[in-house]
Amino acid sequence: MITVVHHGNRNHFDELMDRQFRLRHEVFVRERGWTDLEVDGIHEKDQYDNEAATYLIAADERNAVAGGFRLYPTTLPHMLTEQFPALVDGAIPQRSDVLELTRFAMRRSERRSRHYFELLVAIQEYGLAEGLSGYSSVISPLRLPILQGFGFDIEPLGLPQLIQGEAAIAVFFAVSEEALSRVRKASFIDASVLDTAIAQRRTA
Repeated sequence: MITVVHHGNRNHFDELMDRQFRLRHEVFVRERGWTDLEVDGIHEKDQYDNEAATYLIAADERNAVAGGFRLYPTTLPHMLTEQFPALVDGAIPQRSDVLELTRFAMRRSERRSRHYFELLVAIQEYGLAEGLSGYSSVISPLRLPILQGFGFDIEPLGLPQLIQGEAAIAVFFAVSEEALSRVRKASFIDASVLDTAIAQRRTA
């Protein structure tokens, strides 16, 4: 199951969040070499890891984090507006029904695992539960055909560019019942992947 962590329930998930930030350090700092994200040699955090952020986290039966991602309101200054505005041709999506999806990270041993597929389904399932039209994100262009193959409707927001030596493209992930159905079918997942934390969203 995918745990949804937000400001209203975060005090119940201190250990899970710590492990999630440790995994992000493992993936983004150690593996990918994004040394500018270094905080303390253990965790990876940035200015968007604040009270406005929501996290969807996949953990195993021992509460070890297999993967996860972060969601952030586009109505606030966010990564696309502050760090990568040049990746967007035209207006950057900034609406209450659009969240920014960033920091998608999977433990190396969990890539293409059940947890990975559950996180893909959670993108659509959470979006529908929250009444979203979609998500903005910055991804590798190599991920586009892979995600489209899973059934995602993805619209490029601009042309690919090199960011610190890596190709990147800004995209919009549309949320719909049809997309959820396609992603479920491709992932061989029929039931809901979200735990009961979603019912407590934004309660403080």
